[in-house]
Amino acid sequence: MRALYDIDAAILDCVDQETGEILDPEKLDALQMEREQKLEGVALWVKDLKAEAEAVKVEADKLNARKKALDNKIDGLKNWLLYALNGEKLKTPRCNVYQIHNQKLNVQDEPGLISFLKTLEDPGRFVRYTEDLRKDEIKKALKEGYEIPGAVLEETESVVIK
Repeated sequence: MRALYDIDAAILDCVDQETGEILDPEKLDALQMEREQKLEGVALWVKDLKAEAEAVKVEADKLNARKKALDNKIDGLKNWLLYALNGEKLKTPRCNVYQIHNQKLNVQDEPGLISFLKTLEDPGRFVRYTEDLRKDEIKKALKEGYEIPGAVLEETESVVIK
């Protein structure tokens, strides 16, 4: 099948450009049918692609739901291990399980915190130009002993399984 621009050029050749007279009506009809088939084929292809994209979206949603369920199961089992081990370690030939303590940054009032941090001598250390908090720097400053209103470090425990 020819390209659409070839068909359009052939259609123009069937018409006298000065008078507008149709030079070959049978060829013109055949070219117009060929053009219509070409356009219909592309339109049907778009419909097929839309249907395939929707099917992929549905499958992706199912996979995301499965992943979320598995992640929740993992979290529940890790919490059970954390409770059952009660600070002890478990080491077997097939796995090594132990508990670690972390500090997590908890921001209680982000807009208020951003306003406060902008008043400091070096606000760029804590706030990006897009007004996003640089949480790693805030956490580091809190560990160094700085008091930053609206931000606290929380102690968390988690299980490591290797």
